[in-house]
Amino acid sequence: MKNNNSTSFIIISGIVILCVFASVIALNMLPNNKESTSYFVKVEDELEAKIDSIDFINGEIILKTIGNPKEYCIKTTKSEPDISNICWKEIFDNKAITKAYGYKKYYVWIKDKKGNIS
Repeated sequence: MKNNNSTSFIIISGIVILCVFASVIALNMLPNNKESTSYFVKVEDELEAKIDSIDFINGEIILKTIGNPKEYCIKTTKSEPDISNICWKEIFDNKAITKAYGYKKYYVWIKDKKGNIS
């Protein structure tokens, strides 16, 4: 009888431990709904335009700039777009709004009137 109690205890303990680990793994894999508005600028560039803020609100990326921006490009890949890429869209009044999907990482570039990209 003692052997059955020990075996049952070991099996139940193992199941509880597996459930705890599975829960931890599942919680770490789920999106955490934390939005990041961090961005980086190439410091060696002498741009006439700079990104002031990037916000993600209601499925839209809202890009605010300062200076003399001409165009912006938003992509899901890290490679810098060349000056003639089709992703470039015009910036009006230092602001641009574009649709975006949540839980994706986006890379944003701006181009000034001289054609400098950052």
